Amino acid sequence: MRAAGPSSRDLALGIDLGGTKVLAGVVDGRNRVLGRGKLKTPFRGTAAHLTGALVEAADLALREAGIPRERVAAVGVAAPGPVDAEKKILLFAANIDIKRWDVGKALGAAFPKARRRLENDVRLAALGEAHLGAGRGVPVLAAFWVGTGIGGAIVVDGKLWKGKNRNAGEFGHVQIDFRRAKPGTIDGTLEGVGAKVGMSRWLRKKVAEGEKSLLGKTVSRDGARLRGSEMKEAVDAGDPLALRAVARSAKAVGMAMANVFNILAPDRFVLGGGVATDLGERYLVNVRKWAEAFCFTTELGGIEIVPAALGDDAGLLGAALYARE
Repeated sequence: MRAAGPSSRDLALGIDLGGTKVLAGVVDGRNRVLGRGKLKTPFRGTAAHLTGALVEAADLALREAGIPRERVAAVGVAAPGPVDAEKKILLFAANIDIKRWDVGKALGAAFPKARRRLENDVRLAALGEAHLGAGRGVPVLAAFWVGTGIGGAIVVDGKLWKGKNRNAGEFGHVQIDFRRAKPGTIDGTLEGVGAKVGMSRWLRKKVAEGEKSLLGKTVSRDGARLRGSEMKEAVDAGDPLALRAVARSAKAVGMAMANVFNILAPDRFVLGGGVATDLGERYLVNVRKWAEAFCFTTELGGIEIVPAALGDDAGLLGAALYARE
């Protein structure tokens, strides 16, 4: 006898809109990904371009899963920036040229009968890790996602802690250098040092001052975006400037984690994102070293930092879980 397919009421679409890619997945009631679709993010495009990319990625995932749009019961979108989750509006995105984008309305034509929900991308990745990955069973989880930018999240007893402004956990925008801090910019922030945007800017400055790097041409091109794989290749080749950029990033992230631990003392930190994933264990080791160095007291409980476990699927799985809530 042929096994019955997944129930339509359990089928959800999780769509992870990142600074470099859009990744969609069809997720069943047992949180299995039945199909995926992936596209480059049109980060300089209009709201219409972004909507088109989300729908196209979703259709690619549905085609791979062999499921029509009409069977999708819920759609969750993970977006890179502060959101008004109740109104399904992306307020703005640090690394995508968009403001006050009504994501719920944008997806209404393609999925008129599906429940549509929106949240921040790292918060949903953290939700995925809390339920299905490196944070399972942890009462208080803090997540740091180091990629194009740096995002963060706090999950308490399996639920997102959103705070008064409903956007809590923006660790990338904590100030770590008051001498360079400028309101409304990433200057002096963790993201301005530790993320790819910060590392690229620092590398560009050093190359302009005459220092040599395998990444010199990449970071000097107008509009170019440094890929994590390019950074890894330069580090593997022993490029001194790349090694310094990565060391600065790891120290900044470790210090920020120590600050969060000193304030909240969460049970576990999960470290994810493109930079952390591409650079792997050596990056994690350096982050741990600096986090432990700057923790004020660990006599009764030390800081625990583990790598994310769900890879690229963390955001889409978290988005699917959130869409069903």
